[in-house]
This record gives sequence, C-alpha cells and structure tokens, in this order.
Amino acid sequence: MSSEKIVEEFRIKPSSMVLLTVLTIIVTFAGTVSLFLNLSVGGIFGCRYSFGPANETIMVPTFAITILLLAYPFKGRISTTTLLTSLYIIGSAIGIYGIGHFQNNVNFPVSIARLTLFTEPPLRGILENMWWMPPSNVIQLIHIGGVETNWGAWANAIVFWSLYFIVFYLLTSSIMLLFRHRWIDVERLPFPYVVAAYDVVERVSGEPNAKRTMRWFILGFIVALLFEIQILCTNLFPWWPDILAWRGTATDSTSPHGCVCLYSTDIITRTLAWWPGYTKNIHPVLIYYLAPLEVLFSAWAFFVVLIILAQIAYLLGYYTGIFDAGSACRILGFAGFKMSPLFGDPYNFGWMTMIGGTVAIAVMILFNSREHLARTIRSAIYGSKSPEEVREPFSYRQVYMFIVISVAIVMAYLLSAGLSVGTALIVLLALGFLYPLSTTYIFGLTGCGYAFEGTVWPSWPLRFIWPQAPQNYTSEWFMSKMFMHYAQNIPSQGPGGGALYTMQCLKMGSLTKVNLRDIYVLLIITTIVSVFVGSATRVWMINLLGAGRIPLKGGCSILSWCWNEASAERYNEMPSEALLGYGIGGFVIIMALFALRTRFLWWPLHPVGFILATAISPNWMREWNAFLEAWIAKFITLRIGGSKAYEEYGVPFACGGIAGYALSNLIAYLVGTVRFFIPF
Repeated sequence: MSSEKIVEEFRIKPSSMVLLTVLTIIVTFAGTVSLFLNLSVGGIFGCRYSFGPANETIMVPTFAITILLLAYPFKGRISTTTLLTSLYIIGSAIGIYGIGHFQNNVNFPVSIARLTLFTEPPLRGILENMWWMPPSNVIQLIHIGGVETNWGAWANAIVFWSLYFIVFYLLTSSIMLLFRHRWIDVERLPFPYVVAAYDVVERVSGEPNAKRTMRWFILGFIVALLFEIQILCTNLFPWWPDILAWRGTATDSTSPHGCVCLYSTDIITRTLAWWPGYTKNIHPVLIYYLAPLEVLFSAWAFFVVLIILAQIAYLLGYYTGIFDAGSACRILGFAGFKMSPLFGDPYNFGWMTMIGGTVAIAVMILFNSREHLARTIRSAIYGSKSPEEVREPFSYRQVYMFIVISVAIVMAYLLSAGLSVGTALIVLLALGFLYPLSTTYIFGLTGCGYAFEGTVWPSWPLRFIWPQAPQNYTSEWFMSKMFMHYAQNIPSQGPGGGALYTMQCLKMGSLTKVNLRDIYVLLIITTIVSVFVGSATRVWMINLLGAGRIPLKGGCSILSWCWNEASAERYNEMPSEALLGYGIGGFVIIMALFALRTRFLWWPLHPVGFILATAISPNWMREWNAFLEAWIAKFITLRIGGSKAYEEYGVPFACGGIAGYALSNLIAYLVGTVRFFIPF
C-alpha cells in the first residue's frame, strides 16, 4: 500500500497539462522554424545538430535533456516529481515527433510528394493518383520559394503523413504498456539516456545526494561542451585550428556526425577487406559507458572476429575488387552485395542479424516474458488484478483493448494507403510488433539503435507477398516499400520512435514516482499535437524559403528513391530463398549464444554483442571503437575503484557529458539562426 501512495502522491494536474500542451505547440513551431533556418545555412548546421535523435544509433530526443537544463536557473524551486518529469515528457515528444531529426523535416510530407516531379511517365501517374498527393503545380511552387502556402492543396498530405506517425504510435505505445513491468521493474533495463536525464533532474531540483558528485558532473559537462564547440568553430571559421582533423585528410573524410569514411587510398582500407572506418564522436562513448560491461566487450570482440573472417574470405577468392571500394560501399553494398562483407557471401552477417537476429530477440523477449504475459491474459479475461498490476497505469484488460483498437486503426490506415489486406498485415506485424520489440529492448539495454538505417534490409518481410519484385509497379508496391524503409531509417521518421520514447518516459516516471497514467495521457496529447504542428510548419517553411535554400530529398524518381530501394533490380539482387537461409542462420546463432550464456556462467560473449558488431546502424555510424573505448573506460573504473567509483565518479561524468552535448545542440542552433540573418 505504501508503494501505491507514493505513486499516487505525484500527479500532473489537468491545468498543468493544458499549459504543457500550449508550451508544446509553441516550442514545436519555434524549433521547426529554427531547424529550417539552420538547414538553409547548410553545412554542419544542416545535419549534425538535432533536437531529436542525433543519428541512426543514438535514438534519443536530445531536447528532452536540453529542456531540463533550461530549467536549471530555477534550481530548488521546481518539483522533481511533477514539473521536471512533465518537461522531460514534452521534450521527448517534441524531440521525436515535433522537430525530430533533420531528415524527418525534409521528408514528411514535402520531399515524399516531390518524388512526383522527378518520376518518369507512366509511373508518375501512379503517384499523382494517390488521394493524399498535392497537385503537381502546387508541388512545383516549393522550388520558387516566397509563395503563400496553399493549405487546401497540402491538407491531405499533412493529415495522411501525420496519421502515419500517430496510428503506429498508439499501437507501439500500447505494447510498451504491456511490457513495462517486465522490462523496468523485473529486468531493470538501464535505458542509459534515462539514467543521464534523471541525473539532470536530481541536480536541477537540488537533491542533496547530487551535490556529492557535482564536480564530476561538471567536469564531464565541460569536456563534452568544449569538444562540441571545437567542432562548431572548426566548421565556422576556416582559420580555426582543426585539432580533431574534422576537415578530413587525403585518405579520409569526416562526416558531420563524426564518422570517418575511409577512401580506397587509405593504407588500412587497402589491406583489410573489412574496415568500415571509425567514429570521432564523444556522445556514443558516453552513452555506451552506461551499458553493461559484458555487452560492450562482446560488441568489439565480435567486430574483431568479423575482421579476421572477412580477411580469410578474401584470401579464399571472395570480394573481388573490394580494395577499389570505399568504406560506405563495403557496408551497404552500393557496388553490389558481393563486395560487402556484411551483406555478401560467404557470411552475410548483416542479413543474418537484421533478419534472424531481430526475430530471435523478439522470440526471446516473448519466451522470457511468458509467465508475465500469461498473467496479463488471465487478468484481462477474468478481471482479477495481479499484484504488479496495481502499479500499472492501466489494467491489463484496458491495455489489450488499446492494442486491439490500435490494430484496427492501423489496418484501416494502411488500407486507405492502397495496400491489400495481406500486405497491410505484413507491414503491421513488422512495424507494429517485431521491430519495436527488438529495437526498444536492445536500446533499453545498451542505448544503441542497432536497426535504424533504411537501406537494404527493412522490407524483407514483403518477400512473403512478393518473392520477386512485381513486373508491373503499383501504388501498393511503392507505398509498402516507403513505409518499411522510411520507418527504419531514423527513429523520428516512423513507428519505431513511439515505442522508444514511451518506454523511456515510463522509466523516468518509475524513477521520479510520478503517476504513470498521467504520464501516458500527457504523452498521447503532446504527441498528437506536436506531430500535426510540426507537419504544418514544415510545409509552411518550405513554401516560404523554397527548395533552393533547403536541402530537400526527393529529387529523384520513385524507382531510385534516392536509395534505389524501390527498383526491381535492387530488390531481386538478393533472392528470397537466400534471405530465408540467412535469416534462419542468424536466428540459430543468436539462440545458440543465448543458450551458451544461460548454460555456462563463464561464457564471456553476450548475444547482443554479436548483433551490435554485425548490425547495420553501428557499422554505418562506424561505432565499433565507441564500444571499445566505453568498455576500456568502464573496465578501468570498476577494476580500480569498484562499483563505488563507477557510481560516484564514472556515472556523473558520463551524465554530465551527455548533458553538455545536449546544450551544445541548442547553442549551435542559436548560432545557425543568427547566421541565417547575419552571415558571418
């Protein structure tokens, strides 16, 4: 009963929800405008900084911590359990769905509609006949800029793509309600970014325990902030000393995200068949430091094994011509899958992990939760509450009702998009259940979004409908491919984001003892508001500034899709029978690793480590060394000072660094906004 009182003690008042909703509208509008001004400035302002997910792997709403830092001047006068938690919630909603990653802004709905202008007849007619597509003459106006927005013509597109986010959010967030107790109360998944956010909450609210470790928090904050300011100034001023070699060299280039892309002239690239590059970013190192030590060790250890296996394969005659390809081509198979150690013979580890590994993680989640799920089903059928259900935001009967209703809504939405019942069911199962379960669980364990990169892999479930690409393209083909690939490119681009930030907010509520029902209601309200406000503001800003000033996507045919993922040639390059074999192989490997870890206490390799070493996102962001650096730092901390040193020095330093990174994004946006009006 005492735990019930604690949970019920801290409520978000209805009047506060109204004010928070108004704040969501204002911040979403202002943040979207600021983002577009920075996109117009271009360069690093266009694609490094973010109020939402930082990149494909770091699937965190940066603004959720930024908004907490903005409350620091009111330190000691703000309730930890109410206002700060509420600010974190709306910061998450705005960061994921209101503003999001820069690609989120240029894609939905304008860039996708823009595909019509560059698609050749007769395929153009398929796009033009979609009920939500604006007329071609209206889309043409975005290339002029300075035009008044035709809201009537854009209304259907705004509604259609806003509903895309909302209907899947309702489903995936409902599923997270079902697993909340198992993941947060029983398994105690760390959710590293929530650890950092909660640390900031404690410091802003003036918790006495936070004072003891404040110096280490400040040290980490300063280190990360100075690191980011160095990057900012390097890109702002040609005369600024390039200490971090961010401008690249003759053999490599550094992306705005810090990925070092190696050219074919690099000596290591010309020696090792598998060498994707590395990352210079400090942000993932800080986040992964908060992940379990055995997972970090397994990630870089399996990466080393992959290097060795790829070199053996090359000596046996595979990967012909690979030393003429750069690191990007080797990762994603842009030069053909046979030249990719990840997605080509003889190993196909990328396919194994992204198909079989993803399914295996979902199966293990269901298997390990079988008793919990059985109790929830009994509770839903008979109406008798289990002990843990008392602390849940809703009864399990209500949760299952939410899921059933959400499934019906998602199906209706997909059918309205032109999908058949069978195709809609496949998309629903993949985007609504399979991908959110696996990605959210691994993200909760490690802080890494292993499955977020839209190239190559996400549409494999469509093979059950189309073993080969259809000879005659249809709107169903285009829309189903679009849903699958965009959904898994960046968390804020599709269904995956909803599950992630719902579980993070529920984790925060468990830490701050705020009523979980209030949290979920606020999540629903602010998500719907931020999605619609963000979509409408994007359309307005692009019409105002014009495509000439904003780096829009969509300047290509629907076939090439800027990724080449809608073409029959790319789809058929990998036979469906082969993918089935790779998927089964990956499933067996992950299950075997789970079995070894369960059977032998001394077994050092975690199955999630294998997934991180071979998955598409960590390799695309070149983060193998981030896992290694985080493991070294955490290993030394624990070896020298034990868990006490980790809790009192290591965690505060990492949390301070994550907070410093979050503030640097706000500073960069302010600088970029000033630069839009006053070039310097």
